[in-house]
Amino acid sequence: MFYGMPRKNFDKLQRVQNRGARIVCGVGQQQQSARQLRHNLHWLPVRARTDFKLATLSYKSQMMGQPDYLAAELPSYQQQLCLRSSSQELLTVPHCKTMLGRRHFSVAAPRVWNNLPLGLKTNCDSLRGFKTGLKTYLFHQDYN
Repeated sequence: MFYGMPRKNFDKLQRVQNRGARIVCGVGQQQQSARQLRHNLHWLPVRARTDFKLATLSYKSQMMGQPDYLAAELPSYQQQLCLRSSSQELLTVPHCKTMLGRRHFSVAAPRVWNNLPLGLKTNCDSLRGFKTGLKTYLFHQDYN
């Protein structure tokens, strides 16, 4: 997984994706910006794509219970008191001191999942609907 990777490595991968967008569109560097080309192709930037993958895996493990080994890594958040946030469909984020530990699936996936809007987490009946809503959410977040 690329989650938590240093920015310079994300920048390298983003340049590769930008080059791919130019090749697919048959456009040179001076003609149009890579950001506009990715927008026209409906491609998420590399960093948003990693969030997309983590959120999709979280959805599969939460709603479908598969794969079993990942579902066991994502316990639901249990609050001591009855608060408004108890209906937020949150996951428990384990405490972690190291950067390498923050990149572990059991830490990274709940962070991404908890940052998603509640409507996206609860109103999707299928994996396809969740992916569509998630991509739309991430797309608007990055391009607006």
